[in-house]
Amino acid sequence: SELFGSEKGAFTGSDKKRIGRFEQCNGGTIFLDEIGDMHLSAQAKLLRVLQDGSFERVGSNLTINTDVRIIAASNKDLHDAVDTGSFREDLYHRLNVFSIYIPPLRERKEDIQLLSEYFIARAVKETDKQIKGISPEALEVLMTYNWPGNVRELENVIKRSVVVSTGDIIGVNNIDLYEKPLKKELCALTDVVDNLIESAIAIDDKPDIYHNVVSS
Repeated sequence: SELFGSEKGAFTGSDKKRIGRFEQCNGGTIFLDEIGDMHLSAQAKLLRVLQDGSFERVGSNLTINTDVRIIAASNKDLHDAVDTGSFREDLYHRLNVFSIYIPPLRERKEDIQLLSEYFIARAVKETDKQIKGISPEALEVLMTYNWPGNVRELENVIKRSVVVSTGDIIGVNNIDLYEKPLKKELCALTDVVDNLIESAIAIDDKPDIYHNVVSS
């Protein structure tokens, strides 16, 4: 219903007619973010819009014509999604008229400073805090991080830093990054001691020494 609209009573909670985005954007441009997450049933409707320029609201048989330019974005590899069956191949080819590949943030770290300044300015307006900028040391922390969550993670980190900062400059202590814990292999203490004894002590009475080390 968000994209195509719905009639009153079309489903539970639908207490009035709703105009969808495609109807609102007739003659203009619509941006579809994270299109790789779109359900297959919605993909079929979207394909029809691209092919025929028409659709029906949910709960209606009335065909509505629309003329929109579609810009779509995805953080997934849609070609792989086609191979796995989670994205329609015909829709993929319809959308893939002109593609722009934007590398992940970890591959364009020269953008981090500019993006950080932009997100700081925006967060300052939202929180009404007096933050002037970010320290070189804090910026260095951002530059060395791998950013698995891409630009959105950077935005969240900056906003959180603005909220918790008590001064007018964001410092290292204000930066809170999500680091996955390293996998640690656990081994028994007796194995550790045994390996140390084998590598460092070459004597015949190893069991006695082993017992003494463990006991201590």
